Amino acid sequence: MGVNTFLLDRRTAKLLIGGSPHTVGTLRRFFKITELDEDRAAERDAAAGITPSPAAAMLMDITDLPLAGEPAKPAPAHLVLGWDEGRGSVTDFGWDYLPQLGYAVRNAATQEYLLCELRDELLYPIDATRALELGLLDGNGHLIRRGQPVITGCENVRPFLDRYADADCTLSNGATETLMTTIEGGRLPPAEWFIGKTPREVAKYPPEGHGRSRSAAGEAAPEP
Repeated sequence: MGVNTFLLDRRTAKLLIGGSPHTVGTLRRFFKITELDEDRAAERDAAAGITPSPAAAMLMDITDLPLAGEPAKPAPAHLVLGWDEGRGSVTDFGWDYLPQLGYAVRNAATQEYLLCELRDELLYPIDATRALELGLLDGNGHLIRRGQPVITGCENVRPFLDRYADADCTLSNGATETLMTTIEGGRLPPAEWFIGKTPREVAKYPPEGHGRSRSAAGEAAPEP
């Protein structure tokens, strides 16, 4: 048990979405969060430097799911996640709020992956019309980047232990979540600070480069 980390790999995969091929990233199982040491953390952080950042990433781990048909039969499927620009890893604790775009199933004849959606516990291939309905592709057939949702509402910011704050937030996908933020010096972020940011962007307050500075009188004063 525990929270697992998956690392963005330099290998990519071809994924058919609505009949057109797209290059997506691949994610390999790394370590549990509790098993990270300095070397592993450095490897995780280095994955954020893989460029260009894919618009979506496919887990190499397999989940057996039934493929729609007569009769329905199990197929090895790979979860496909929307991906943030500059992201190098993800955990399986709610998949870090990233959207789940569907499941990739490999065609045994062509060795290509086909994106399917899970409906009523069955996998259905996503055609071009359905890809537009789901907001996966734009009108020109390009894969749309869909990373973490942004925070549209926030209230009840409160301290948690000594170095953290909790906030009840509403996300642009309609979900309500309690987000945790690392704080410095016991300073609670105002509720409005969360608005318009993604959960990834509110991990620390104040963010890097916006800490406290010394005033001319030599006293600590918050930077604007």
